[in-house]
Amino acid sequence: MKFGGKIKYLNPKLKRILYWGIATAILLFAPFCGKEAPMEPGNCFEAGPILFVSDKSGLWQLYSMNTDGSNVKQLTFDPNFPVDEARWSPDGKKIVFTSMDDRVAPNQRGRALYVMNADGTERYKLTNPPFEAFHYPFDTRPVWSDDGKRIAFSRLMPPEMSGDFDTFMIDVDGKNELRITNYRNLLEFVTAFVNDSTLLGTYCDYRRPDQKGQIAYLDIRTGNYFKTISPYEKDDSSPVLSLDKRSVAFSSLTTKDGLRGRFLNLMESDGSNRRQFFISSRQYEYPVEWSPDGQRILCITQDPNVKSDPNDPYSNFLQDILIVSVEDSSVRIITPFPYREAYSTATSWRRR
Repeated sequence: MKFGGKIKYLNPKLKRILYWGIATAILLFAPFCGKEAPMEPGNCFEAGPILFVSDKSGLWQLYSMNTDGSNVKQLTFDPNFPVDEARWSPDGKKIVFTSMDDRVAPNQRGRALYVMNADGTERYKLTNPPFEAFHYPFDTRPVWSDDGKRIAFSRLMPPEMSGDFDTFMIDVDGKNELRITNYRNLLEFVTAFVNDSTLLGTYCDYRRPDQKGQIAYLDIRTGNYFKTISPYEKDDSSPVLSLDKRSVAFSSLTTKDGLRGRFLNLMESDGSNRRQFFISSRQYEYPVEWSPDGQRILCITQDPNVKSDPNDPYSNFLQDILIVSVEDSSVRIITPFPYREAYSTATSWRRR
């Protein structure tokens, strides 16, 4: 897959980030193309409930579709402003996303958070990550609070340029930025607000010999992970909390039918009743978001060994977007474009 240039792995820690979440980590360390990002409002559009990003047009842009895969629409068309990690606000009135930091030259990596209205208007830059370390400002993985007033996210902090991210929070108007964690040995990402004082996230402690991932709850007030719900021996990632806060979908490293990979699992929010789903024959399965009714899960599946061009290690690999029924494990594939034509990944499911 190409994303403004070929992917280069910087060191073993960055490889670990790729291993945790290929779906998003491939995007994290690839440079954006284009000139400085313009800040005028974007084109007006009407989005469907499922947001996804794709390089179908030649550059990463935002798209939407219905839950049955119909009505696929390209929403953004700015060649100087690639879009990634778009997330619906809880009320469906705004979208937060990541894009090229407007202070970064075209041939340099770097990203910041942006917010726009649900119709693409009134786009503004939300964060300005530190610029000291190798001219590499980097904010990623935005998560909305339930009231839509705050956004938590991960930031690569200098001098932690070896793959360590810390957790931050900011008001949706760009005020009151708060650094929540300050760990030198953790790769951490938050994925959901549990309440006003708690976040759900996942971390990997580099001091641990096997560097397995753990799902845990983070206290916003103290910056401490106070409850780990992954068994110590498990390697878990990508936790997604249901809207009623009772269930967690996640990806776990295990062996299924002789294949070693990351597969979809469910458990209660306290870590109990852990169980594996069987939804595909792909090597990697990642949950993206629960449906508003809590009965389905938006997922992506990947097989990096199946490429559009077997002779090109950077060519698109096989990936599908699908919706899984929690009740009977039935699967509806809603992949918008063949993987040989475009790389597409789902990012959010509108609540209302």
